[in-house]
Amino acid sequence: MKRIVVTVAEDGTVAAETLGVTGPKCLDYVALLEDLLAAQTVHSEYTREFQGLQAVTRQEQHDGH
Repeated sequence: MKRIVVTVAEDGTVAAETLGVTGPKCLDYVALLEDLLAAQTVHSEYTREFQGLQAVTRQEQHDGH
């Protein structure tokens, strides 16, 4: 099953992790999340399951201020 786990911290920082999405396809979710959250990725890395190339991203929401 393909899933995205999104965590929003008290300061508005968003962390997202793809699960069940392997290969370069996981990176497609980064752009999708940026669009949905009106955010920009500030940090991205591969998880320990590098063989599956599942991506972990951190995004910062911009509220126009």
